[in-house]
Amino acid sequence: MKRKLAVATILPLSDARLAKIRQAATDFEVICCDMKSEDMLDCEVVFGRPSPKVISKSAKLKWLHTQIAGVDIYLEPEVALGNSVMLTNSAGAYGVSIAEHLMAVTLMLLRRMGEYGHLQSAAKWENLGHIESLYGKTVAVVGLGDIGGNFAVRCRAMGAKVRGVVRTARAEVPPCADELYSADGLDTAIKGADVVALCLPSTAETTCLFNKERLLGMKQGSFLLNVGRGNAVDQDALIELLASGHLGGAGLDVTVPEPLPAESPLWAMPNVIITPHNSNGVTMDITLDLTVDRFIEYLQNYIEGKPFKRTVDRQAGY
Repeated sequence: MKRKLAVATILPLSDARLAKIRQAATDFEVICCDMKSEDMLDCEVVFGRPSPKVISKSAKLKWLHTQIAGVDIYLEPEVALGNSVMLTNSAGAYGVSIAEHLMAVTLMLLRRMGEYGHLQSAAKWENLGHIESLYGKTVAVVGLGDIGGNFAVRCRAMGAKVRGVVRTARAEVPPCADELYSADGLDTAIKGADVVALCLPSTAETTCLFNKERLLGMKQGSFLLNVGRGNAVDQDALIELLASGHLGGAGLDVTVPEPLPAESPLWAMPNVIITPHNSNGVTMDITLDLTVDRFIEYLQNYIEGKPFKRTVDRQAGY
């Protein structure tokens, strides 16, 4: 009897992508199921975004490869993935999609497109006056991994100066940045920056990293972008500082909670762009291809008994 492999992705994969997985997984019976289906409980390998509640009941699981980069939902105590279960993710597959999202939101804020959207809804032809260019601006990218690095490259290509922030100090500044700071230098990195982009995982270290004090340390009129996790920002303080004018605007793909309640003041702020945690582009061909290709690369190592390129550090949370 063949071993079983479940594909429980966010959206059903195309026939061509499934065929690629089946071609690589000749030792397995490949089944496709819903993310909440208990069919995966009979599987040795699961690829996708399975329900944490369901996957926590699996006794046969040996390897979970998530379709997403963030794995915090699988590290909660109630999920209790045993240490014998290998956990890998799709980090490296979302840089293009999320960087493009960040670029779009940055330019929209600089050009006041959110405000013009409100005017369009009211059928008002009105020039709001001063707008800005990304050229010559300083952008602080907090979290210079695949996502932050891709965004940094695009910002520099458009004439911005990039300050990258990484968890631990490095000897050399990577080509995507002009300056590099460790986590200890975060306040220096964001001081005077026109745009601060948060590309962070959800960990104990990143929770409420941008509290009121740190938000006040940002440049008057600057923009905050968040595509990591909503809990990295003190949302009440963010609302207060947006309302006061200390911050010029925000682009939020993540909030606390999600979905963002209808009564949140953020919805009515014309200088805030809100998207429903969809910057990862899970429906985009490039993202789907990259996630499948990454899984197949890891699957070949798994079949051959070779170590993975990278496994999730459960202590670090990513």
